[in-house]
Amino acid sequence: MVSSQCVIKEDDSYQELFGFNETLKTIQESIDKLQIEGRSNIAIVSEPFSGSSELLGKVAGIRPENTTKIYLRRLVKDKTLFEALTRSGGIVLVDNCHFLYMRKIGGFQMLDDFLNLVASSSKLFITTWNIYTWNYLSRLFPLQQIFPTKIELPKLNSQDLKEMIMSSCEWEMSFEEEQTSQEEKILQFTRTPFEVKPLNRTLQIPVPTFDYAALKSRLPDRFNGSKKKETVSVEDKVFNRLLDHSEGNPGVAKAIWMRSVSRAEGAIKPGDIIKPQHKIDLNYDQAFLLYIILCMERISIEELKDIIDPNADVNRSVHDLKKNGLISVENELLSIMPEALHSIESYLKSMQLVW
Repeated sequence: MVSSQCVIKEDDSYQELFGFNETLKTIQESIDKLQIEGRSNIAIVSEPFSGSSELLGKVAGIRPENTTKIYLRRLVKDKTLFEALTRSGGIVLVDNCHFLYMRKIGGFQMLDDFLNLVASSSKLFITTWNIYTWNYLSRLFPLQQIFPTKIELPKLNSQDLKEMIMSSCEWEMSFEEEQTSQEEKILQFTRTPFEVKPLNRTLQIPVPTFDYAALKSRLPDRFNGSKKKETVSVEDKVFNRLLDHSEGNPGVAKAIWMRSVSRAEGAIKPGDIIKPQHKIDLNYDQAFLLYIILCMERISIEELKDIIDPNADVNRSVHDLKKNGLISVENELLSIMPEALHSIESYLKSMQLVW
């Protein structure tokens, strides 16, 4: 019987990959040294939407005859995973290890069993982890000992993003400069919660945020770090702006790109690439619920209710988060909106829920 929580994937190494050539090379070297130096289990740690699953698909093609890829697509609640692990090859790829626990009393047993199995096995395990989950669990479990090789996925550069977008575009793109009359907002203010414990109150403090792409475009060349004037094509300006807004996260970049070009009229201009602004103001229960969705990446409302305080109005919180453009609901599963990822991260850091 095949579990809906755990799927053994076929080889998907044909998928095109952008920006991870050095990372893939590092992993391949670890596999090549397996017979000589012994195993060193690998943890690939990344933000949501960073492409870790696609990278793992490429890794599966290095030694396909001895590799088993196990893709965890929902919270693991049964022992099907361990049955698959006993039948696996000498190299085991496990994707989305954040699905191995629930942040509640008694919710860590599946993860504990998995880590014990990995630690006692002679097989090489290559795993992927949500970075926020990894940071939390590494305080509770000896993850670095069990996975001595930790790889944080690099951010893509503007050229990587350009190749990624161009490769998936089904129509011919054209680019043009901004109209000289168009003004870009360099400085904006967003409200950030600040807890005043003596008063038992949370104040909303205006915090300035800069659009560095707009700022750099207005500065003279001597302030842009180049002694000689360099000509930047309008095409490169577009993708530099996409880089600034996405922070090099491929999934975030795709989401921003799709939203931006759908509203562009004709040729694409640098100013068409717009990062949505999110003004987030939540109580602690709502913030914690958002944190759980961020860590799990995909979770149902019923699973949330099993984690969150039973007195919390989960349905109302989910409705409010969706209304504010922070999460999406698809096939009854909740996920973070990619373009809201870094706004959510900044807010939850201010609430000391992520670090």
